[in-house]
Amino acid sequence: MIRPSQLAVLALAAALAGRAPAQAPLTKDSPFLPPAGSAEAAPAANESLTLTGVSGLGKNALVCIYDTQAKRGYWIPVGTTTEGIKVLNYDNARDQAVITVGGQQKLLTLRNSSIANAGSNPGQPAPSFASPTTAMPTPTQGTPQPPPPPGSVAQQETEARMLVSDLLEIGMQQRKAYEEAQKKAQAEKKKS
Repeated sequence: MIRPSQLAVLALAAALAGRAPAQAPLTKDSPFLPPAGSAEAAPAANESLTLTGVSGLGKNALVCIYDTQAKRGYWIPVGTTTEGIKVLNYDNARDQAVITVGGQQKLLTLRNSSIANAGSNPGQPAPSFASPTTAMPTPTQGTPQPPPPPGSVAQQETEARMLVSDLLEIGMQQRKAYEEAQKKAQAEKKKS
């Protein structure tokens, strides 16, 4: 359920979206790709399938298999087949999936993530992601920055991030409650 304060922020964000200033031209460097010249290699030339994502754990896991030739990804539950790709198993500890394609069994490893920061040193490991409830580091180490002035773009961006974080948390709580209700219903069904 959305709180009235969240609804007000959402309405404000929608109203301001129409008045957004012109954006700067897009850069050619993607923050989602490894930095140019990094050690992150593309998949082998003869391998067109890569493991690019996972959602869930164990038998309930969904794995994302990306076909580099078709330029299309498929979210496939473990134990099922989609577009001729059957996901046999997913090992969470090793971030590996065992699939069968065209009668061949293949072991795919989840691609390593890397974060390209303008101020980071290329030889240092990428920083880990913070959870939504932890504070993000400030641009200057050691001295905290004052909060942005009310009504500024920075303040609106901060509120928008907080709203998204709240909505994600609410969604996770609702999903957990739904899964618990499903388990309870199945347990009651087995008893009768």
